[in-house]
Amino acid sequence: MASLSKNRTAIGLSSLAAILLLSGCEDYLNNWDTSSFRTGDATEANTAIQEIEPWPAAAYVTTVGTGG
Repeated sequence: MASLSKNRTAIGLSSLAAILLLSGCEDYLNNWDTSSFRTGDATEANTAIQEIEPWPAAAYVTTVGTGG
């Protein structure tokens, strides 16, 4: 009878250990880095956003005409 309770305890502890080890994989598997055909042109968009735009020619005019 004692060996039966030891076996149950051993099986229970090993099952608990397996569950705890596998539960750590759950968060890892939920964070996938994937892309789909709907991602668009992210590279071109980032390049256009970070592109240096020159000032318009009117910005260099420092004399402002007055009407009076």
